[in-house]
Amino acid sequence: MRRASPLPRQPTSTVSLTPPKLSSFPQEREQLEFSSRSLVFSSDGGRVYRAWGPADHPWVLGVEASGSRWRGFGYGAGPSETRTAVRDLFSLDHPIEEFYRQVRREPVLRGTDRRFRGLRLPRDANVYEALFHSILGQQVSVQAANAIKRRVMEAAGATLEVGGLTIPRVPTPNELLTLGADGLRANGASGAKARSLVALAEWERAGRWAPGRLGPLSTASVVEALDEAPGVGRWTAENAVLRGLGRPDVFVAGDLGIRTALAAYGAVAADAKEEAIRAWGEQRYPGWGSYATLYLWRKWVTEGAPRPPAHRRNGE
Repeated sequence: MRRASPLPRQPTSTVSLTPPKLSSFPQEREQLEFSSRSLVFSSDGGRVYRAWGPADHPWVLGVEASGSRWRGFGYGAGPSETRTAVRDLFSLDHPIEEFYRQVRREPVLRGTDRRFRGLRLPRDANVYEALFHSILGQQVSVQAANAIKRRVMEAAGATLEVGGLTIPRVPTPNELLTLGADGLRANGASGAKARSLVALAEWERAGRWAPGRLGPLSTASVVEALDEAPGVGRWTAENAVLRGLGRPDVFVAGDLGIRTALAAYGAVAADAKEEAIRAWGEQRYPGWGSYATLYLWRKWVTEGAPRPPAHRRNGE
C-alpha cells in the first residue's frame, strides 16, 4: 500500500454551530454501525472523521458534539468550507419535522420519529463517491460490498493522515484509472463493476458529475442523467442522488431491503412489482422518500420481521 496522503496535523479551521432542534449526533454515530459507509469513517473519542471535498482533492472533516453545539474541524479547508461540510454531511438544512408529521400518520414507520429522533440523511461528499459505493453495492450484501471496497481502497492507497490518525477514503479518479479494470478485478470487483468504475472515473474527470451541472436538475432528471452511465441502473442512480446530492425526495423502490421490509410489515404484497412499491412511497411520503428509505432501512436492520402475536391461553 502507498503511504497515506499528508494533510496538516492540526485543523486549519475550527467552527462551532448550533444544530437544529431535531438533530442528534449520537443517532448519527449509531447509524454508522448499520451504514454501507461505515468503513470511510474514523473516530477518536467523541470526534468522528471523514474524507470530504472534491473527488480529486479530498481533505478531512472532523465533527464532535460540544454541549448543545457541534464543532467542525477542517484539515486542509477553510472555515466556510468546513461549516458547509458539517451541514451537508448530516443534512442539517432539511426540515425533517415535515417528514415526522407524515410518519405519525402512517402505520409502518409510526413511532420511528421517537425511536430514531433526530436521525438525518448522512451524505457523501459528492456524486462520484456515492456512485463508487452504489456500483460496488449492486446485488451483494453490505458486508460483501464493504469487503470489496476495503480491498480496492487499500490497493489504491486511498487514505489520508491527520493528527496521527489514518482516515480511509474513496480512491480518486486517477487512482481508479491507475488500478484499471484488471486491478479492480484482482481486488474483488466483477468484470462489469470494474468496467463501470473505470467509466465512472473517466466521466468524473470530464466533469459529468459536477455540482453545477447536476444541482439545477430535478431529481427525476438527475436519476435519468446518471442512468446513462455504464453499469448505472435506476437503483444505483437513486442511491447516488440520495447520498451524493442529499435530495430528500428519493424513494429507492428497487432496493431488496425496502421490498422485504414493506412486505414483512404488511404494507405491500411479497410479490408486488416495483411500481407498486414506488407508489406506496410516493403516496405515503411525498417529498420525503429519502427519509422513508432511511428510516425503513434502520427499522428493518434493528427490528427485522415483526413477531407473530402470541397464542392466547385459556380463552383469554
